[in-house]
Amino acid sequence: MKKTILLLSLLCFINSVRSQNLSGEVTYKKESLKYLSEDEDWLKKNEKDPAYIKSVIATDKNTKLILEDLRFKLTFTKNESIFKAGEFLELEKNKFYGSAVGPEGSNVYYSNIKNDENLRQVEAYGELFLVKSPKIDWILTSETKKIGNYQCYKATAIEVTQGAKGTINSEVVAWYAPELNIPFGPLGFGGLLGLIVELEYRNLKYTASKIDLKADSKNTIKKPTQGIKVTKEEFDNIGIKVMSNYKKGF
Repeated sequence: MKKTILLLSLLCFINSVRSQNLSGEVTYKKESLKYLSEDEDWLKKNEKDPAYIKSVIATDKNTKLILEDLRFKLTFTKNESIFKAGEFLELEKNKFYGSAVGPEGSNVYYSNIKNDENLRQVEAYGELFLVKSPKIDWILTSETKKIGNYQCYKATAIEVTQGAKGTINSEVVAWYAPELNIPFGPLGFGGLLGLIVELEYRNLKYTASKIDLKADSKNTIKKPTQGIKVTKEEFDNIGIKVMSNYKKGF
C-alpha cells in the first residue's frame, strides 16, 4: 500500500511539471565493477601462464586510466534523446581505448518517447545496423538513495539476449531522480519517472557527473538513419549465425 501511494505521488509530481519544455545535456562517467586481474579465481586458474596474466593486468590498468577521462553524453529535448561517447581524439589514439569504451559504449542510442521509438546504431560483423529495441519492463521499488543533490529511486529490469550458448538474462539497475523531469538515461534505457542518474548494467556503472539544463530551443537531436534496419531479435540471430559459421571454419 505504501509503495502504491509513493508511486502515485511521484506520478502526480511528474504531471505537474510536464509543461516544462526542458532540454540539455547530461555527462556520464563510466566505471567497470569487475576486472579479470582482480579476480582471485581467474588468477589461480591461469597461474601457469604468467605472460597472459601480465597482459590482462596491463589492459586493466590502462583501461582504468582511460575511464578517468572518458565521458559519455546524453543530449535531450522534450521528446527525444541521443546517447554516445564523447569525442576525445587523444584517447581514441590509445590502443586500449576500445577496451575502455566497450562494445555498448561505441554505439549511438536514440530515443523518442512521443513515437515510442528506441534505436541503437551499431557496427558489427562488418556491417552497420540500426537495431530497434523493445520496450523496457521496469519494476519500480520504494528503495531510495541520495546521488549528488538528488533523491533517487531504484528500478530494475531484465534484458534478454539470445546468444550462441542460449538465453542471456542481464539485470539492469537504474536510479532515477523524479525531480528531474527527463525520462531518459544511458545506453538507451529510459521511460522512468525522471532522469536515470546512475545505471548498473553488465558489470558496468554509468553515473551522471554533470547535468546541464538549457532552453528547449537550443538543442536539436539528429536521429540516426544509416544502417540495416533490424529488430533486436533479428540482430541476436545474426550474431548466432555469424558465430556458428566462424566455428565451422575451424
